[in-house]
Amino acid sequence: MPRLLFLALPLLLAGCTVGPDYQRPAPSAAAQAPWLESGTPGAVDLAWWDSFGDPQLSALVNRALASAPDLKEAEARLAEARANRDAVVGGRLPTVQATGSATENRLSENGQLPIGNIPGVDREFRLFDLGFDASWELDFWGRRTRQTEAANARADAALFGQRDVMLTLIGEVARSYFDLRAAQAEAATAEALVASDTELARLTRLRFNAGEASRLELERAEGAARASAAAVPDAEARAAAAAYRIAALVGAAPEDVAPDLRKAAPLPASPDRILVGVRSELLERRPDIRRAERELAAATADIGVATADLFPRFSLFGSLGQQARTPGDLFSGDSTRLQIGPSFSWPIFSGGTIRAQIRAADARAQGAAARYEKAVLGALSDSEAAINRFLNARTAETEASAALERERSAFALADKRATSGEDDRLTLLRARESLLAAERRSDQAKAAKGQAAVALYKSLGGGWR
Repeated sequence: MPRLLFLALPLLLAGCTVGPDYQRPAPSAAAQAPWLESGTPGAVDLAWWDSFGDPQLSALVNRALASAPDLKEAEARLAEARANRDAVVGGRLPTVQATGSATENRLSENGQLPIGNIPGVDREFRLFDLGFDASWELDFWGRRTRQTEAANARADAALFGQRDVMLTLIGEVARSYFDLRAAQAEAATAEALVASDTELARLTRLRFNAGEASRLELERAEGAARASAAAVPDAEARAAAAAYRIAALVGAAPEDVAPDLRKAAPLPASPDRILVGVRSELLERRPDIRRAERELAAATADIGVATADLFPRFSLFGSLGQQARTPGDLFSGDSTRLQIGPSFSWPIFSGGTIRAQIRAADARAQGAAARYEKAVLGALSDSEAAINRFLNARTAETEASAALERERSAFALADKRATSGEDDRLTLLRARESLLAAERRSDQAKAAKGQAAVALYKSLGGGWR
């Protein structure tokens, strides 16, 4: 009976778990406060790239989600974390292994036992052994439990890391797409401006030759024509760079994607209103915050793992098999061997190593808590700034569109006056240059608004389900 009680004692006390129990941080007052910027309330659009109404942009995002190297790498890290978790969980179960050996043995006559003086003992013999060994470490202080908690938390952190990569990838594809279309629009405007400036320079030279224009006017006109010509290849280079960047993001060779992208297309129309949801929802929607929280949970569980090393480890061990000197006797009942019983190990003296490791684990948990707080505050700041940027970009785009309409009206009037002979062609060309400049500012404002919309959607955590 005392022997049975000794064997059952670890099982009865297996519910003891050392180390702090993790509690998810409560939402801070800053996270629960309302938005400082006047964002539009409502549920955040998760598939926000479709709101631009550009089928090519939507197709690029879907392609990136299917084949982007960055996402494949993140998925591999997730698979590794889950495999590590499964390995830790498997370590909580008993282990059983089969063993077998067939050895030739020779004992020394000059060893500890006087083999040569013992009658009937042959110093040379064969030994055959088949059997099974089993062991099970009892989770007496919750060491295995804390290891499982940490492994589960790290697998979750890898999952949210993969979602963070997904969110960043979508944002980079959309941002690069706006860079592409903005550069193409600028190239088209620059080409039109080159034609206008070249004609203006030609007319100015005619006037100079006739004595109606000064050398300064001529130099300015020809300098403007050369400056306009220089802007075209610069814009075309930026468009090509954006196309190649998109190819790399979606995981395709440049020749598979760039030729279609380099065909000129208009800038996508960004939405005038973006729903921003409730400020506190960022803690659930932003994957970088969720990852930081899971890393904090893992670091907290690690404290318990380190603390459990202060206490003895209890294990149950068993070995059953057949052992004989000849193969014919191997399966005889007299050849059965058996070993079973409990064991324990206890680091009574470790020179302070274990307690130092506990302090190190505690410090890592404090660092993880600081990173989580930083992630929350950074997300709030990022979102507020993105809302402000979008609202100002929307206002700037509205003003640029209104200015463009006025320049169009002015050019139409100038064209009418030139046709009727009231103004000369130089006046008409200058009106056209003002119109082209307004078109450039309008395109730049549209691109800035689109970029601001992408940044806002990304800061709100939209882009993964």
